[in-house]
Amino acid sequence: MKSKSGSKPFFSFSSLLLGGFLVVLFPLLGGLFNISYQLDRIAADGRRAVLVTEEVTLLSRQMAEAVLSLQRASGQYYVLEDPALLGRLEKSHQRILDTIAGLRGMPLDENQVALLDDIASRESSLFQQLKNTRRTGADDFESFKPDFDHIHQSVSTLTDQLGTLIQQQQAKLRMMADLAQRTMIWQSAAFIVLSLLLAALLSWLLSRPVRQLSTSISRLGDDDLETRVAVTGPSDMVSLGNQLDWLRMRLIELEEDKQRFFRQVSHELKTPLAALWEAVDLLSNEVEGELTLQQTEILGIMRSSVRALRERIEELLNYQHALHQTKDRQQATVSLESLIDSVAQSLDLSLKAKQLYLSRSVSGIMLQVDQSQMEIVIKNLVNNAIRFSPLGGRIEIRAEIREDETQITVCDQGPGIPPDDRAYIFEPFYQGKKQTPGLIQGSGLGLAIARAHIEAHGGKLILMEGNSSATCFQISLPLEREAADDES
Repeated sequence: MKSKSGSKPFFSFSSLLLGGFLVVLFPLLGGLFNISYQLDRIAADGRRAVLVTEEVTLLSRQMAEAVLSLQRASGQYYVLEDPALLGRLEKSHQRILDTIAGLRGMPLDENQVALLDDIASRESSLFQQLKNTRRTGADDFESFKPDFDHIHQSVSTLTDQLGTLIQQQQAKLRMMADLAQRTMIWQSAAFIVLSLLLAALLSWLLSRPVRQLSTSISRLGDDDLETRVAVTGPSDMVSLGNQLDWLRMRLIELEEDKQRFFRQVSHELKTPLAALWEAVDLLSNEVEGELTLQQTEILGIMRSSVRALRERIEELLNYQHALHQTKDRQQATVSLESLIDSVAQSLDLSLKAKQLYLSRSVSGIMLQVDQSQMEIVIKNLVNNAIRFSPLGGRIEIRAEIREDETQITVCDQGPGIPPDDRAYIFEPFYQGKKQTPGLIQGSGLGLAIARAHIEAHGGKLILMEGNSSATCFQISLPLEREAADDES
């Protein structure tokens, strides 16, 4: 079988299944990679924030210490009036410059940069004054105290602002972590939903050829041999569909052979049977002379045997008709009571021969059925009841409407059906172990024909349980929509 494009699929069901798993796996892997990336970014931002915090804390402390060291060095220089101390003064100044350069590399805002520039400018100006002044002594040093106080105050203000910077960095880090967490949750949910949707889509695609095969098998089981088996998808499933279609064609051939066989057999049997029946009639009419008592008895046996043979042939043909005429039913509204009257009339001699009473409780029940088929059903059930009923027994037929179906029950007072036979009584040609002595064996087709006709009407024919000393068959026929509405 070929695909719609005309080319045979090159992939198998297993490869398509593996590909489906990989497709479903891709979004999950993408989600894992995204989460890993987000976590790495958060970790990097956290490391940067920690480094900035440590650096800012260290530089702000160094700034305060450097300014204090400059003040001490300049005080010693002026009080002791020792030119050798000028080197300590320059060293403290250079330390302040290095600290300021380090702070400029931090993420400062405009106010913090302006304050840092002011500190750098005032410190440079003060250093130049301290270095270039020609006067020394404690009193001269006291003149620089307001400048040192201003620088200390600026450094303290800058330290406070840098503390605020640290808090801002921490808050920013928390915000980034929260945002990354929400982003990962939404992205994970989206990836999971996408994976589920892809899994559902792939499941539908993968199960489509299986559904096609299941539908085709169901059609074959329903005796639909006309619809071609068409399966699309993986190559192995298409090959399986081709084999199933081959089986369909083979069943058609076998069915045609069977029908041809039955037609030939019925023709071959009916022709000599008709001649034999005509010969029996001629002998019965004493055309060739008067018959003796013994000849009359033999002729009776021949007549009975010919009649039984004709009934078996008719049952066999009726069974084939029941199997293959399900679509050609001529449905009409029929009175169940009239059907039973017709059956009782045709079986009147059999009923009288065993002194059986046919009880019925079906008044007012109307059926939407094929009259001839339904009459065969009831006749076969009643005939079966006659066969196994005791002399002078009672056969009961009752009917009632329950919910959306009509139930018809046929019961006799016979010995019942053994448990071992119950599962097979509707099988064609099956004859139970318990047979009535002295009677010619039946064909085993009566119940099979009855069930075939009932199922063709969409109903069921079952053997009712719980009857050990009698046999009850129940017919369930669905009510037509219009009939159900009328009843309600």
